[in-house]
Order: sequence, then structure tokens, then C-alpha cells
Amino acid sequence: MMEIFGHNFIQNSQFFFISKIEDIKKTSSNCVVYFDFDKEIITYCKNQGILFGVKVKNITELILASASNAKFLLVDKNFAKEAQKIANEYMFDAKILLLSKNEEDIEFCAKNGIDGILFYEHKHQ
Repeated sequence: MMEIFGHNFIQNSQFFFISKIEDIKKTSSNCVVYFDFDKEIITYCKNQGILFGVKVKNITELILASASNAKFLLVDKNFAKEAQKIANEYMFDAKILLLSKNEEDIEFCAKNGIDGILFYEHKHQ
């Protein structure tokens, strides 16, 4: 089943974008924090048992974030197919989520076997 997060039609886990460790204090305990690949934040979340996702831009970040027990690996559309292929090949526990503002990307995910999609409203780096 494709996972869909952040869509106003579907109620499920809330994702909260952070840019530094201190931002975690502003989140509720039942949300998923996510952030641009950052070894310090990954280590902190892992050590604290915080459910987290990592925005990755390349294969190295993808592999390292997966090995660090990220629950979600967030990718842009240009990297989604390659990331999903690698995740399938190595049987990642993490789910690949396409970051999107466009509802039509649900079809892209379905046609390309992407694990899911996260709709967002704010700007990512």
C-alpha cells in the first residue's frame, strides 16, 4: 500500500520539518521529525529514540540514512526512481517518500513503485 502523508484528505502521522536539534522541542511526541541530511541530527534522533525521516540528495546520503535507522527517506522527483530501486535491492526498512506539492505526483509514485508521498507547504533546501 502506498503511504500518503500531509494530504488534507487523509488523516495520519504528522510530519514536522526541523533544521536544528533545538527545533525538536517544538514538536509533539507523536509526530515524525524530518530534516535535510545532517549527521549530528541523525545521531541525536537515533540516540533519543525519536521517529525521524531524512531528506537525501544522493546515493551516499540514502545509504547512510537508511543504515542509521531513519524511518523515512525523503527524495525529490528526480531521485525517486533510483532511490526506490536501491531501497528495494537492499531491502531497506525505511520507506522512500517523494516530497511533493502536487497531487498529480500520486500517479507518478503509483506508476513507479515509490513507497509513498509526503505533501509539504514549506521550502526545502
